[in-house]
Amino acid sequence: MNIINLTDFITDDVNIIEIFFCKDITANTANAANAANAIDVNINSDIESIIEKKYKKYKEEKYKSYHYKDKVYTYELSNDNQYVISKIMIISKHDNCKSNKSSVLILSYKIDKFPQYIFPCTNDIDNISTYTIKEFKINNRISLMIRYDYLNGDDTNILSKSFYIEYRHSPNVEIDKINEYINNLVATYINC
Repeated sequence: MNIINLTDFITDDVNIIEIFFCKDITANTANAANAANAIDVNINSDIESIIEKKYKKYKEEKYKSYHYKDKVYTYELSNDNQYVISKIMIISKHDNCKSNKSSVLILSYKIDKFPQYIFPCTNDIDNISTYTIKEFKINNRISLMIRYDYLNGDDTNILSKSFYIEYRHSPNVEIDKINEYINNLVATYINC
């Protein structure tokens, strides 16, 4: 795996970087993925159990999100917290390991929060998603995240599970230390 250099993904607008761990690529799945031009970020349960053993404490929240154009209205199902954001991808890169068996997908975003009334009252919603996120907080800027997406909002029917590192960027951080920490995390979990 090449070393991730976060400065390649940071612009003046970027405030979140997500590094997704992708499935091992075999000859059969590589051909299918290339044909569909898709990257599979589904994980197996091994990574999940390794993370839960190492980091005992985590925050788990269930969400329902409504997407309309560039706005997302999110409702936390465990409490009454609601918010509206705009999440615009700035840079993306799919990076294969040297062994070509594992890879990471790196996405940088500009996220802006808005008052709830900004989200329109409409039936013309682009997408509705129900999901749970387990957040294993490493420090105030870096978290390990496991996301469960559900089929048709049914939390007994998991459509996909993904594992990623979320880095919350600020211009005043020591980026070299953050880079080193992120690369250590990627090296630890890339072959799990």
